Amino acid sequence: MVKSAVLFITFHCNFQCPYCWERQAQKHGEMTAVPFIHWEKWLEALNRLDIETLDISGGEPLLQPGICELIGRLNSRRVAITSNLSFNMTEFIKKIPAHKICSMTASYHPTSELSLELFTGKVLLLREHGIPITVNFVGYPEQMYLIPQIKAHFENLGVRFHVDPYAPTKFNPYHFSAEEQEFLSKYVGSDRKPFDGKREGVKKCSGGVNHLNIQPNGDAYRCIKDKVEGAVPIGNVFSPDFKLNESSTDCKSWWDCPGCDRDKVTVQ
Repeated sequence: MVKSAVLFITFHCNFQCPYCWERQAQKHGEMTAVPFIHWEKWLEALNRLDIETLDISGGEPLLQPGICELIGRLNSRRVAITSNLSFNMTEFIKKIPAHKICSMTASYHPTSELSLELFTGKVLLLREHGIPITVNFVGYPEQMYLIPQIKAHFENLGVRFHVDPYAPTKFNPYHFSAEEQEFLSKYVGSDRKPFDGKREGVKKCSGGVNHLNIQPNGDAYRCIKDKVEGAVPIGNVFSPDFKLNESSTDCKSWWDCPGCDRDKVTVQ
């Protein structure tokens, strides 16, 4: 059994958010959104791995053809999904029983064509259907000063609100001033605060032993950091011979592990 896995089922997205590292990398030719793989092939591979908690992300995962059929037939005990909610959520709740989803992260992007009013309506529909939901917001410079009012908007409706700090990239760098960092610190939870300890040394990581980061072509890594840095994958989940690592492995980037993986691995 695999204790947890993050599945980036696709890097295709129908939004053009300027702060998205995936979109930036694709625009500059350093990343390609590979063709979709049939949902039945994903189902066979994921159920064979027997994943206890599966987080489905992207890109926009609901663009995957057959995504509702896939989720409905997964044998994972806990299935979480992150979406921009541009999908027909009425169809989503008609096809997927609420008990199949342990949590849903709804990413609100002011840069998109989806209005706050319609986005809110979709969030409330999902919540009333019994799906635990959190609204996520990126603290990008152009929109970070909207945080107080958007936070109040959703929390007044009883919806959890979460802020991810913008992680500057080489394609879209930005240096946050001390004042801006102070402003953001009031809204960024401890699970996403920048690491402020020692950044040297090697530690043992359980990624690859009890946790996987799976890419749209089926390649599996300890974490997304390994993929970005060009590490050799553990294997491909579509292979019937796929095997997990037998023991924790050395990691020199343990201090910079992205939140999606950091929440699930054990580093010693």
